Amino acid sequence: MWASAIRCDDDRTKEASVAQGSPVRRHYLVSQLKRLRSQAKLSQEQVANELGWDTSKLYRIENGRFVRLTTEAVAALCRLYGASDALREELVEIAKAARKQKPWWFQHEDVAGNAFYSLENEATKIQQYAMGVVPGLLQHPDYIEALMSRGLLTDPEERQKRIAARIERCTSILDRDASPRIWAVIDESALRCLVGGPEVMRTQFQHLIELNNRPNIDIQVLLLSKGMAQSCGYTLLHLGETDRVGYIDVPPSGHFFEGGHELADHEHGFEYMQAAALPLDDTQHFIRRLADDLEKP
Repeated sequence: MWASAIRCDDDRTKEASVAQGSPVRRHYLVSQLKRLRSQAKLSQEQVANELGWDTSKLYRIENGRFVRLTTEAVAALCRLYGASDALREELVEIAKAARKQKPWWFQHEDVAGNAFYSLENEATKIQQYAMGVVPGLLQHPDYIEALMSRGLLTDPEERQKRIAARIERCTSILDRDASPRIWAVIDESALRCLVGGPEVMRTQFQHLIELNNRPNIDIQVLLLSKGMAQSCGYTLLHLGETDRVGYIDVPPSGHFFEGGHELADHEHGFEYMQAAALPLDDTQHFIRRLADDLEKP
């Protein structure tokens, strides 16, 4: 399946498939290598010792935190795990294609942060609860610039780099042909925080209204009066039909969680907040009222 996408005859289709599918194939590659190791009943330490690697190298590979994974390394892992020739060739081909492609965050790797962006980019569905500030993917460029100009970043060059990275993050996901399904529950506190002043917030509110009209995006506001605000925001990423990972944006490099009770607890919490939040149409009216209130003297 994945290899056939690489061999697509039509050049334009091939370019689009590579650009949009590369992160997905990257995740597929990682998941297959983890599955093969599990089937071979080998620990990370055993694999590292067998190949003469540092254990941290295999850890980075299996957590998708490698920058470039060589075809030689993939082939060596497949041989050690006893993978079939067909699967080995497929995974090696994916690794080869991945080395030729540079997703958007590679152009901003000095400021783009951790592995979250690669996972977010490949997600087919994104559920996010936000408090304090508007969710990153839903931020208007003016709002992004205002956030970056609040005094936390004193270096103007560093600030502009971060602004550029955030804007490209939004456009690369929201404006591509195969955009993910996005469901955001925004705590009212995020909309009451006057980032950048009334004009910036009016622009941000209009941006949310327009995004909420897109068929793949649903936005709800969770009113403060509901008393259901959580201690922090979080994101649930659905990677294909079965894989899921959660992320909490906390210093210094965020917290990932997958499987077990932690993921289930956050999923249930998100469902409760969806039920308690304003319906979609009421959310639109509420945001419009907030924008209108900012125009009053």
